Amino acid sequence: SKLLSRQVRTIASRATTSFSSTLTRSPAALFLTPRRLLSPEKLSLVSDRYVAFRAFSGGPMPLRAFPQYTIFGTTTALSVRSILPQFKRAGSDGVSVERRGKLVLEFVPRAQTGAGFLWKEKTPFSLSVEEIGLCISQLPGNSVELSHAYYGAESDDEGSRSGVTQTSGDSIEKVLTIQQAEGSSVKFTVDYMKNGVGGEDPSGIVFSRTPLEVMVQAGEFEVLKSIFQTSIPYLIGWNTTMDIASANAISRGVERSSGGYY
Repeated sequence: SKLLSRQVRTIASRATTSFSSTLTRSPAALFLTPRRLLSPEKLSLVSDRYVAFRAFSGGPMPLRAFPQYTIFGTTTALSVRSILPQFKRAGSDGVSVERRGKLVLEFVPRAQTGAGFLWKEKTPFSLSVEEIGLCISQLPGNSVELSHAYYGAESDDEGSRSGVTQTSGDSIEKVLTIQQAEGSSVKFTVDYMKNGVGGEDPSGIVFSRTPLEVMVQAGEFEVLKSIFQTSIPYLIGWNTTMDIASANAISRGVERSSGGYY
């Protein structure tokens, strides 16, 4: 009937709009060009490596963004940023997660003059999604201590460790400690430790002031906790792949109902 036909077209239009939005905002969606999901008139939205821009402050919508939150302490700044997951093709027109993403905590010492921070001398500590989950579940009531093996100056704690070896007995660990401090504040500390002794100056680091400490106030910690919670689905690729899978499911259902492309 005409009413059913109008309903099908309305659903199809909404599905296309949702899918186009997913393609524009999702890095993984940009990796694919699932042309079979779109009608010929909608194919103009998608090319092999490009998706039509959305309006953004009167200009084209950027394809890259750099989310970051920084807390400026007395002697050290604490910054959190994300490393997004890596995706790979799955079959002829699918996508899956090849490597999960991480959050990176960066401890940046203040310059000795007191003017500004030494961003080139930052000490990073990456958090896996499981470590993020541990922090969410334990903090601020219980303290959390995490340690990563230090593999030399080549490693920035983001998984780049090719060609780096570690001699038994000379192991240096990068240790992150988060514990409740006075009042409602939370103290974040990063240190290099060897055989349980902190304050090590690992080989290859020209300038080291560890341990580095940042006192995070209650409001700042709530912001960090919110970032931790909302980042997990993105870091494991759940939001991105669910958007694509949902758009595909809607498209297939509409195609069956309408008997072809819309």
